[in-house]
Amino acid sequence: MFGKAGQQKLEVQKAGVVGAGGIGSQVCQALAYTGVRDFVVVDDDTLEETNMNRVAGAFPSDIGRHKVEIAKRHIGQIKSDATVLAIPKNLRTHRAMQALTECSVIFGCVDHDGPRLVLTELAAAYSIPLIDAATEIFPEIEGQTFHFGGRVVIARPGDYCLFCAEQIDRELAKEDLETPEVRAVRRQHGYGVGKDNPAPSVFALNGIIANMAIMEFIVMTTGVRQTARKLTYKGDRGVVTSNNTANPDCFTCANCGQGEGANIWRYVLGA
Repeated sequence: MFGKAGQQKLEVQKAGVVGAGGIGSQVCQALAYTGVRDFVVVDDDTLEETNMNRVAGAFPSDIGRHKVEIAKRHIGQIKSDATVLAIPKNLRTHRAMQALTECSVIFGCVDHDGPRLVLTELAAAYSIPLIDAATEIFPEIEGQTFHFGGRVVIARPGDYCLFCAEQIDRELAKEDLETPEVRAVRRQHGYGVGKDNPAPSVFALNGIIANMAIMEFIVMTTGVRQTARKLTYKGDRGVVTSNNTANPDCFTCANCGQGEGANIWRYVLGA
């Protein structure tokens, strides 16, 4: 599809994948099949019986194992010469964030706005493309229609970011990034701290969004065509829409490439 030169461009990429669950595990799988050889996978979560139905490469015997270890094994089974740095730690550790600054592309496959904000600032500071993927399912309840779908944001340094796409709620992000002590005080005083219950997740829907993200990574890397900025899949209607409107006044995009000067390390909680 993209020739020998294009394939070689893909094979020299170093892909960071943050979140090795429903979407992230399929991103890892697709990257390996695409030919990527160098990975950094970050996730502190372990496999549970309840998420067996959506983690690519997982088996019942893996329950209790870190998802990054499952991803590492799965990648290795697809591409035996792959190098996978599996980091079973929170994104907000120095080890995880430092490893991500050395990647050529980062895939954000996280559930909350706090880590999205951290990844957005990290990617902008070190001029790394960030491809953020998410799905949503809104079950049918009284007065509301059943909706499902997802979206992919291709955040290229200086061009577009998750703030341009209006995909970060600063208040929710602030709550996500609070210390456990502050969160406990908030709960004590009756203030909500976002959703505690896990959202519904379906393997097929995750696969659509994960592979939309991979396709944009492929065209961005090989130059087959200009990548989109934001793609939205509306599953209840069976359509994909594209929004390519940038924000010329975006503070984050205007301040890319600052590296250490961006002070992203203020988010670090530990080693």
